[in-house]
Amino acid sequence: MRLINLTPHPVNLLLEGRTITVPPEGTVARVREEILPDAGIMVDGDFIPVVRKVLREVTGLPEPSEGVIFVVSLAVAQAARDREDLFVPDDFVRDEEGRILGARRLSRLR
Repeated sequence: MRLINLTPHPVNLLLEGRTITVPPEGTVARVREEILPDAGIMVDGDFIPVVRKVLREVTGLPEPSEGVIFVVSLAVAQAARDREDLFVPDDFVRDEEGRILGARRLSRLR
């Protein structure tokens, strides 16, 4: 199985004492969001604007290929939910300042 990273940054997978770094492929899969107005909400006398985000077309995503898994952002995986070859980093490990060091696993949206 081959992992192809379609995010703009390296993905570190922290696996039982070793780290696998999957460098960015160069092509970034992205999803276009459409932002639509919504009514907003009142909280303790303050009006908070609210919008609706609708996920539209995905760009930069290659066709499925035998033996290839694509690592993508959560938004891309949500927009292309019918694809079985899209995986998202999951179960993050963070340093003392809260920066992500890596992920313990990958997840797939179904």
